[in-house]
Amino acid sequence: MTEKMDRYNLWLTQLFGTANPKIHKVNAFYGSPAKTYEAISSGDHSVLDRNELKRLDYVTIDKADRWLDYCDRTGISVCSLGSPEYPKLLAEIYDPPSLLYYRGDLSCLDVLSLTFVGTRHPSPYIMKLCSRITRDIGSLDITLVSGMAHGVDECVHLSCVMNGLRTVGVLACGIDVDYPYGSKVLREQIVMNGGAYMSEFLPNTTPTRDSFNPRNRILAGLTRGTAIFQAPMNSGALITGAYALEEGRDVFCVPPPILFKSGSEGVCGLLEDGAIPIFNHDDILNEYRGLYI
Repeated sequence: MTEKMDRYNLWLTQLFGTANPKIHKVNAFYGSPAKTYEAISSGDHSVLDRNELKRLDYVTIDKADRWLDYCDRTGISVCSLGSPEYPKLLAEIYDPPSLLYYRGDLSCLDVLSLTFVGTRHPSPYIMKLCSRITRDIGSLDITLVSGMAHGVDECVHLSCVMNGLRTVGVLACGIDVDYPYGSKVLREQIVMNGGAYMSEFLPNTTPTRDSFNPRNRILAGLTRGTAIFQAPMNSGALITGAYALEEGRDVFCVPPPILFKSGSEGVCGLLEDGAIPIFNHDDILNEYRGLYI
């Protein structure tokens, strides 16, 4: 049953586009991914726009099956929204991915999980603080999630790996694409430590400027709270924080060491709106004592 759901969801993501919330609307209209496929492939094109009609000419269920065969041959696991292994918190967001491609063990997200993100160009102070807080929180059987980018994200994953802790990486590209370049070794270390890395993009999909916002909504949706360690005004980490707020999740921020200093000022607005300031790991843990830990 799950494999059938995977093939229909894969067909739908090729037809409508990855991270398109329209997929959920048409599935609700017809009743299921299988029924959506049956209706559209039988000639009911009432839910399709002009571009989607054009894609029907080359989007086939056979292509979906070939992609699933490729994943099977290359050791890529696949899970659909609604399947037992699909992350529970992620399923609750407004636009959950219809399909996830992953390597590793997603059950590591069944415990309390938190997202740590930040700039690609952190200061030495932020790197030291992030590494220490990651170690202290991860050692309490809490899974830490980040975005596999350079800077703060890499610091989070490396600190977990070096201390034998679980972490989950969310990619803005296909799961078998080496981006950022040279990250494949880190990914395998993550899996060896009991963690996982994932993507909603088809294998072999290279990242574009439009890939990161969809990735950011997954980062925020996977966990109970998002901590931002440093962010300039245009940082994608702020978008992750905004998604977390929209979903009613907790948001934490490291206050700028120098108020309004360039490169750190992005978190000021979140702090003014009620984000919880972080000075050590207890500032995060205190929100969950007696609830999850």
